Order: sequence, then C-alpha cells, then structure tokens
Amino acid sequence: MSSASILHYVPLEASNTDAGIPYFDAENESPQQSENAEATAEGEPQPPTTRSKIYSRLVPQARRPFTEVGMRYRSDDWIKNLLSIPRSYLLRRIKSHLIFDQLVCILVLVARKKLGWKSLSIPFVAHTLLGSFLGLLLVFRTNSSYSRFEEARGYWAKVSSICRSLALESVSFIRGFAPKNAEVFEKLLIAFPDVLAYTCLAGNTMKARLPPSIKDLLYDKDEDLMNSNEKSHVVNGAGERKVEGGEMKNATIEIDPSTLVLHKLFHHLYQASAEGEYKDSVLFRLHISTMGMELCQLGDALSGCEKIVKTPVPLSYSRHTSRFLTLWCGTLPLAIVQELGWLSVPVMFTVSWLLYGIEEIGHLIEQPFVPVSVKPSYLVSDDVNDDDRSSKTLPYDIGMPVCTLAEQIRSEVKKIVSLE
Repeated sequence: MSSASILHYVPLEASNTDAGIPYFDAENESPQQSENAEATAEGEPQPPTTRSKIYSRLVPQARRPFTEVGMRYRSDDWIKNLLSIPRSYLLRRIKSHLIFDQLVCILVLVARKKLGWKSLSIPFVAHTLLGSFLGLLLVFRTNSSYSRFEEARGYWAKVSSICRSLALESVSFIRGFAPKNAEVFEKLLIAFPDVLAYTCLAGNTMKARLPPSIKDLLYDKDEDLMNSNEKSHVVNGAGERKVEGGEMKNATIEIDPSTLVLHKLFHHLYQASAEGEYKDSVLFRLHISTMGMELCQLGDALSGCEKIVKTPVPLSYSRHTSRFLTLWCGTLPLAIVQELGWLSVPVMFTVSWLLYGIEEIGHLIEQPFVPVSVKPSYLVSDDVNDDDRSSKTLPYDIGMPVCTLAEQIRSEVKKIVSLE
C-alpha cells in the first residue's frame, strides 16, 4: 500500500465550518475512511458506500479543529464528542480489556442468578481502599508520558527558532562575505528538519525514509569531509559508509544522518570563515561564532529527541500499573453484582472504558513522534501501514506529526534563503 493511500488529505473546502473556522471532519478514524471520500489502493477517491452513509448519519464525527489557525477543542463540542465514541481509536485499542471484563461480569451474574451461587461476592471496601492507589498510579503514568510529549514539542520549537535565525544570519551576513560556502550551508540547513524527523521516526525501523535529494547532499562521491588520500562510498541510506585508502581502508563508519548534517554545517561554516577578503573582519568572525553556538544548540535538540525515542518509561512501572488495573477491574463485578444486579453490566463497561482509556492514553503519547500527516509526505515509508498508530490517526490525536513540522520549518527556511 502506498503512502498516498494511507495519508488522505481532507481539503479545507470540504470540511465543516463554524463561524468561518475550518475543521477537519474526522476524529480518531482512518484518514482514508473519511465521510467525504474513500481512498483506494491507488489513492483515488471513491464515492462513499450506502453502508458508510448510514453509519455516518447514526454516529456523527467529532469536529476536529484546524491547528494552523490556532483553534482548539471547544466546550460546545461535547455532544459530538459523546456521540462519536463508537468511532474512537482509543476504544478500539482497549476493546479486548472491555470484552474480558464484560464476560467476567456476565459469568458472575449467571452464576448468582441461574446457578444459585449467592455467596459469589466480596465486600466493596477492598476496591474502595485500593481505588485511591490505582488512581495515583494512573495519574503518574499519564503525566510521565505527557511530560515526554511536551518536552519533544519544546525541542522542535527550538529547532524551528534556530533554523530561522541561522537562515537569516546566512542571508544577511555570510552570503555577502562567503557566497560559495553560504550556498552549501543553506542547502544543508534546509535538509536538517527532514533528517531530524527521520531520526525521530527511528528511520532504521523502515517507518521513515530519506529522499534521494538529501542522500545526494549527504553522501556525494566527492566527500569533502575525508582526507585527500581517502575515498568513501555509500553502503546504505542510513548513513553507513566504508572508507578506503590511508590507515582506515577496512574501517566501517556508521553516522546518523542528523549528525552528519550537523558535521557538514560546522564544516562549511568553518570554511566560510576562511573565504573572501573580509575573513579577518571582527564583525564577520563574531557572526560566525554566534552561528557556531546556534549549531551546538541544534545538536542539543537532536540529542534530546534521540533520548525520547530510545528511552521508554520504566517497563516495571507500566507492567505493574497494567496488572493492578486488570485485577481491580476484573474483580469489580464480585463487589457490585449483589447491589446492582444486571445493571452491573453497563456500569462495568463504563468503569472499564474510563480507566483503561486513561492507561492507554499514557501508552500512546509515551512515544510522541508519529509518522502521520494531513497529506502524503515523502518522509513516510510505504511500510508505515504496519503501524496502527500512524494509519488510523490524524496529527495531534496521539502524538506530534513530525513530518508536518519538518515540512513547515523547511518551507520557512526556503523562503528566507530565497531573499535577495
């Protein structure tokens, strides 16, 4: 399946509007299953079927604010949010838990009502005492995941700010003194958001890919980073190269593309300091020094994103919370059937949905980088359909759309470097 069939773009003209504010007309639903159109394997929109029309009328879709205009969730959206529960991606993720607890509840009721096992119950006081501890565990687990999401967004905001500053400084100060190296520097700066997105999506897992233009920029044959008696050639697109010649003839070097871009940026910034007749200018060298410090800050942001990608919340914390919640909900029917009778079934469903939903939100946002976009992105691999989080959600449902963020930063830098 192609990425175009996975990431279907809903035009603003076709989306719901309210007081002139555009909305995406989808909530936690696969983008290709939009009410407006259904995408085929070739990505061509098809008219909605009769079944989908009926389902759309019975189960409305929650309004989705268009983040580009700064709109967020509104208090008057509660009706559609409530009625759109059957469409919830979160509900589908926890359905096995809900089915299990419902079966336990029904079995307890049948044993008491039909088999006469009236003593099949436990005092509710145990669940009352343990409920507070369970709530604390869920809150801490979810907060720890959200803090990772907030930290990740902060890193990308930092990258956006620094790339903007570096582009302005290159156009305003460096280009006039060192045009040759400034041109290469600007090309590398345009590529940095994409390679950072590649790193955030753990490109070696085949969920992301680098476009050929960036590969050519990073791994050209005339590699200026090697010594004159050394020659390099590309082994794969992930930055693994073999170096031949000199003392490193049989060495193999693995370099992350983001690190390689930073290396080249530093290299050409240094070369710019030695280019042109104004290379000894104090003001010129001051600008070079400032840009070097900003490149160091880009490296800090890269390290922070790598930390989030490669460091999970301690597994024992997640496992114990899951076991605690499963046992608490699994034994809850024994505590409520005596008082509620058959009403225990809907009560059990509601309690399980609320608690397991909180736990699942923590699991989903723990890894905030998601290969999803409102339109097809060349950064997203064709194999991304294996990732349920990517193919059945939209930006900011459960994570940050790093492809969209990279595209926005790249577009802004391109506009800046096009200035005369």
